[in-house]
Amino acid sequence: MDHKHREAKQIVIVGCAAGYYLSHHPHFRPVLDSITLVEATRIAGGASGKAAGCLAAWADPPCLARESFHLLAELATAHGGEQLWGYRPINAVDCDAVRVHVGDADERTEPQSEADWVAVERLKWYKPPGETAQVHPYLFTTSLARLAQESGVKIIVGKAEKVNVCVQGRKVHSVRVQSTLKAEIDDVPATNVIVAAGPWTGKLLPGVPVGGEKSHSVIIQPPKPISPTILFFDPGNLNEDGDNQLEIYPRPDGTVYLSGQTDYGLPLPSSTMEVQPDLERCRKLLANVELVAPELGRSRTITEQACFRPIVNIKGRDPELGPLLDLTPTKGLILAAGHNQWGIQNAPITGKVISELVFEGRSVSADISQLNPTEHLSSR
Repeated sequence: MDHKHREAKQIVIVGCAAGYYLSHHPHFRPVLDSITLVEATRIAGGASGKAAGCLAAWADPPCLARESFHLLAELATAHGGEQLWGYRPINAVDCDAVRVHVGDADERTEPQSEADWVAVERLKWYKPPGETAQVHPYLFTTSLARLAQESGVKIIVGKAEKVNVCVQGRKVHSVRVQSTLKAEIDDVPATNVIVAAGPWTGKLLPGVPVGGEKSHSVIIQPPKPISPTILFFDPGNLNEDGDNQLEIYPRPDGTVYLSGQTDYGLPLPSSTMEVQPDLERCRKLLANVELVAPELGRSRTITEQACFRPIVNIKGRDPELGPLLDLTPTKGLILAAGHNQWGIQNAPITGKVISELVFEGRSVSADISQLNPTEHLSSR
């Protein structure tokens, strides 16, 4: 393709930070192309701002995770991520209710003593050093949006209501947007539409099997800083309904992020602004800390919050396969949704792949063949 004499691209992104990679792709021409990011409420108003921010080379799916882990390090180096969004390498350890796991098949390395705020006899195994890191998800996502704006991306605060498709030729031509700032509905012209609206993807594109599950988290301020080690607590048989699930994430600012309480089968609110935490779920999170780290039980609670994680709802499909990500049968329409708990971790490779699909017509940086959504779309 002669990229010097091609047609202009009008790219509309619904709920995705792919604007950064689109605006940094070598074929993007600001004088010719336009990129518009549509956000229903605010940047990082949902799971992108309320997630744990765990980054892992060992995350799911493997076809995205390792390359994305490297891209996250590159972004931090290029843009001062250590200062701007709390990027740092960090250790990760599994902890169980009873120490009975020496020699388990999943034991990767012998437990160390760096997690000095948890009883060492509960430690199960460490992830290999160098394969885990973290960011503050809200700061990371908003920083990428700002960097995208600086490269020419326009941000519209409004609800995407419909992707308009030409009946003849079966291709996108615009996105209908209800402005949040004014009582107007506009059709934003588009040659390419990227739908990455998280759990709301199925609302915008009926027939797409992506929904959401509600997760709770609490941010606390401990009496004194704790060592930078992520802890995953496996309750064993303490509680079969999962009420004792717990993940602990110390952050560079001295706070600690707790998560682990999930509600299944709840109706999806109309927007992120309507998602409210169940305070009983948050209370259980705080109570569970006492099981593994009594020292943290004396912490001050800063925030109790909830969000909906985007889930691929396909019967029999292994959740570890990851999101639906690829071109669709509708020309110009790209789907990128269903990242579950790995949305922040896999955001860079997702954005880079999207930029390649738009400007090169195929994914170059990752093999996404197992993520193709075509056979799962009932109406697209």
